[in-house]
This record gives sequence, structure tokens and C-alpha cells, in this order.
Amino acid sequence: MKTLRMVLAAGMLAVTLVATSPATAHRLDLMTPNKAGPIRRGETTMRQMRRWFGAPTARKVVRVGCVRVIKARWGRKLMVYAGRDTRRTVEAIFVRARRITSTRHGDLDTHTRKGLRVGDRERKLRRLYPKRRSITHAGHSHYRLATGRYGTYLMAKVVNHRVVQLEAWPFEFC
Repeated sequence: MKTLRMVLAAGMLAVTLVATSPATAHRLDLMTPNKAGPIRRGETTMRQMRRWFGAPTARKVVRVGCVRVIKARWGRKLMVYAGRDTRRTVEAIFVRARRITSTRHGDLDTHTRKGLRVGDRERKLRRLYPKRRSITHAGHSHYRLATGRYGTYLMAKVVNHRVVQLEAWPFEFC
């Protein structure tokens, strides 16, 4: 009887570990209006970004709205806008690849709460977000997928019927 209890306890533990491990990994990769995986708008600094993803391959100061921000890119996969104050916190996040590799967090398969990822077809986007309308200009479309606290928002950029970028934006830069 004691052996049976031990076997059942071990089995329940194994089932619990298997059931919870994908949920934990899933949340780390999640993109919302305020974060993209471990990168949090208004909290993550450029110093942390360098630690996690290495030095940016391109960095310059650009005007967004009525302010000047730091635009940093890591190849074609990831781009952020960061403030120019002393903390240099990330204010906007642009994910351009299905998988981004971080030295601290490993491979991040970024996706929205409903499962949309970079590379998915526009048809899937419309199925997952049926009430969202597109704004089309300059050969591409934007879909506003979600609105967060204080007016922050999550957008998908579509070119040739494919999601090419997921974006987390603040309400405004001015």
C-alpha cells in the first residue's frame, strides 16, 4: 500500500511538472502592449538590453513625434526606441522575427496572447482578431490588436499578407 502511494505521488508530481512547464515558458515569450518577452516598456534599460542581446548592430538618435529618441537595432530581428534621459528606458518595442535569442533568457518565440506570431498569414490574424480593422499606407497595413493601461497598444504590421512585425507602443511620445 505504501509503495502504491509513493508511485501515485510521483506520477502526480510528474503530471504537474509537465502541465505547468509549458505555461511558464509560454508567459516568458508573451507580447502585450507593455512588454515583449522579458523586455518591459518603461522599465527595461539599454544596459539590460546589451546584457541580454549583445551590443546593438545599429544605434542612432531619431525624431518620433515631437521628441528625439534612441533607435537601437539588433540585426533584422529586434528594434527598440529608448528615452535619452539618464536611465535610457525602452519606450517602444518592435519584434521582426519568430525567434529571438537572449543570452539570459534563451530562445524567445514571441507571440500575442491569442497566439499570433511574426511570419503568420494575414488570414490567421483576421481569424484571431476578427473585429480589428487595418490601416493601410505605403504598401503595408497595421492592425491594432490590443490596448493596455494608459493607452499603450499592441500592433501587427502586415506586408504581402504576412505579419512582418509585432509592435508595442506607448500612448504617445509627446
